[in-house]
Amino acid sequence: MPTHPGAAKAEGVSRLKQLIDVAREGSTEKRADLLREITDVFMAAPDRYTSSEMQHFDVILSKVTESVEIALRAEIAEKLADVATAPRNLVRQLANDEISVAQPILERSAALSEDDLISVVRQRTQDHMKAITRRREVPASLSAELVERGDKDVLVMLASNQGAQFTGDTMTKLVEHSRSIADLQGPLTERYDLPPNLLTQMYFFVSSALKREILKRSDLLDPALIDEAIEGNRVRILKQAINEAGAEVSDARQFVESKIRANLLNESLLKDLIEHQRSTEFLLSFAHYVGVDPSTAQRILGDKSFESLAIACRAAGLERSTFAKFVFGLQKGIEDQQKSLRVLDLYLKVPQEAAERVMRFWRVRSEAVATERPKPQGIHALAERAAARR
Repeated sequence: MPTHPGAAKAEGVSRLKQLIDVAREGSTEKRADLLREITDVFMAAPDRYTSSEMQHFDVILSKVTESVEIALRAEIAEKLADVATAPRNLVRQLANDEISVAQPILERSAALSEDDLISVVRQRTQDHMKAITRRREVPASLSAELVERGDKDVLVMLASNQGAQFTGDTMTKLVEHSRSIADLQGPLTERYDLPPNLLTQMYFFVSSALKREILKRSDLLDPALIDEAIEGNRVRILKQAINEAGAEVSDARQFVESKIRANLLNESLLKDLIEHQRSTEFLLSFAHYVGVDPSTAQRILGDKSFESLAIACRAAGLERSTFAKFVFGLQKGIEDQQKSLRVLDLYLKVPQEAAERVMRFWRVRSEAVATERPKPQGIHALAERAAARR
């Protein structure tokens, strides 16, 4: 085989003509041998061919490759996967082939454009998508397609790829998926491009181990945003519609407004409301007291591990006995209450400073979701849990 680039180029063009003849009349074996040879010749000087010569390579190689066995197609794909100037049509053809052929091309080929890859995502299999998630870089528009169409394994592999880029909307979708896909939670919490508001949103539903990881990163938020967000939340709490018609919510708002005006919305009131199962008044009062909107308050109170509640109570300076009263008030039965005795230690295990950092995130998150409305069943669920103390 020639080593000089010029000689390689000349031989490549010459052998390409032979390949045309063999493709027309030759046996399958001869065609395979010559295809291997012409591919090797091309690989010796892939940057030396004119655009016209490259077009000839592309047309002929694509045509011949269609008619050879899958093992040879896979062999050709492996050889071309790291050649940025590989014939475009041939590379696209291989990328859409069976996964055993397409995999190296999808994982490594720089000859594929972003549009080429999006086309594969839309037309081929989950295995093809998995291969794409392993690319060194995955642009944001491609990630969006993968999140839209990929299964659990695709999402987990994509989130684990630190070279993948995401828009805010795509990252939000991934976080939503992680509520039901536990394997997705770890990779997401390890991403430093995950926005702080989404990171701490995950705190409400991830495992205790991941909650500790989130706590470690909870000092990333600019403290200058905190006071403004807290005041904005408290003004909005009583103005925000709770998407539930009826006198109950309206009366609860009026009740909380009156307590605020009288400067009586305090720790004692919160304990009294939970004890007397006044769930809607408690929700609105608790939200105001800790400085978040009702939607975020529902998330805090709905965290079955009670770790979110421990964070909020600790950051707000509520006593451990008050935290305990909330825990028991939100439990359903004797068995659950016995379990919750072990939960009370959470209050002391969460450092005050760490709790305050997490609350910063939740308060600023509330600012970012000002139009979010709690689902009506959230209030009913809270009422049911409080009523269980009867």
